[in-house]
Amino acid sequence: MKKFVLTVLFLLAVGGGLYIFEIGPFEQTPATGQQQSRGRDRSATVKAAKVRLADVEEKLTYVGSLTPNALVAVVPKVSGRVEKLMVEVGDKVVEGQLLAELDRAELTEQLREAEASLRVAHANLKGRTHEFKNLKRRRDNAKKLISKDLVAREEVDNLETLVLSAESQVELTKAQMIQMAARRDNARIQLERTEIRSPFGGFVSRRFVDRGALISPNTPLVEVVDIGSVKVRIAVVEADYRKVSPGQSAEVDVDAYPGRRFEGKITRIAPILDPDTRTVQIEIELDNRDGALKPGMFARTAIVVERQEGVLVIPQAAQVKTVRGYAAFKLVKDRSKVKRVPVKPGLINDGWVEVKGDLELGDWVVTLGSSLLRDGQKVKVAGEKKRAGSKRGGKRGGKKGKPSAGKGKA
Repeated sequence: MKKFVLTVLFLLAVGGGLYIFEIGPFEQTPATGQQQSRGRDRSATVKAAKVRLADVEEKLTYVGSLTPNALVAVVPKVSGRVEKLMVEVGDKVVEGQLLAELDRAELTEQLREAEASLRVAHANLKGRTHEFKNLKRRRDNAKKLISKDLVAREEVDNLETLVLSAESQVELTKAQMIQMAARRDNARIQLERTEIRSPFGGFVSRRFVDRGALISPNTPLVEVVDIGSVKVRIAVVEADYRKVSPGQSAEVDVDAYPGRRFEGKITRIAPILDPDTRTVQIEIELDNRDGALKPGMFARTAIVVERQEGVLVIPQAAQVKTVRGYAAFKLVKDRSKVKRVPVKPGLINDGWVEVKGDLELGDWVVTLGSSLLRDGQKVKVAGEKKRAGSKRGGKRGGKKGKPSAGKGKA
């Protein structure tokens, strides 16, 4: 008897559970259909935006540092003591401007000595040339007299030897004069090198010595930098290498000037990739005649590799990834329902994406809440007021047939 009672109670418990959860023989098909219908009729609140026309660009963004157009440490080619230093850090200089002078006394004396030696050699040349001409004339006269037996043959031979010796002395003196002229010119060059001049126009960025310092050749005196134009060197990855070419425009932003954008162009592209990083060095040049950009600044670059004008765009958030590609939910029937339409995305620019598909200018697409939507589902657009003429249901304690106190137009 006890077993029978326990069995009955167990069956009643199981049956009740099945009835509550609508499982097995207690499931009613009409009820399930009503639940599915209620799921489709339930509206979702979403945010939406209009499809519009815009210009879009594909940009490659990289970072780098600004470098000057030219940077040179000016060094002397001769040793000496710094006698004058005409510039300070920050001074503007032009090409050929005198920056410093070294002590010239010793080199000046060397030049005077070389010039004096050259004058002595010139005087010697005149005397030996005159002697050579005199001996040559005597020889010629002796040759005329030898036929009349007025001069011995031996005397003519001696004169011939003297002529040849005098001629060689003239040639030797000329060679010595050339050598002395070279020494003079070299002394003049060394003297000119005591004047240190700027190789190009720009600014003095550093000064390494003070007046009175004793320096040797190749000791840096000052550093001159040309910032009339500046460069940005960036390392572009292998996948983007084919998209860049000389002459392409680039936009550069620096932290020192927030909101200001500088325009530049690609001037050089390395012919090989770095085997370690698989990147290629690219140089972007910017005009900097106002001197706003300074070498060493951190730079963010954006290279425009493709541009489309007047194309349909939607917010990037309106895209929905599907197994067949991308889609968007378009609002239909006075923006009360959604329709899923396939789209083909293109260029992305500032949060907007170029699309091709079943969308037209002025259509509305869902931008927030699309992940929970189904094709044909009812929706409400957040922040949108009810249109005039809509009715509210229910009564608020008034007499039958009279409007409630809260009824009115939106």
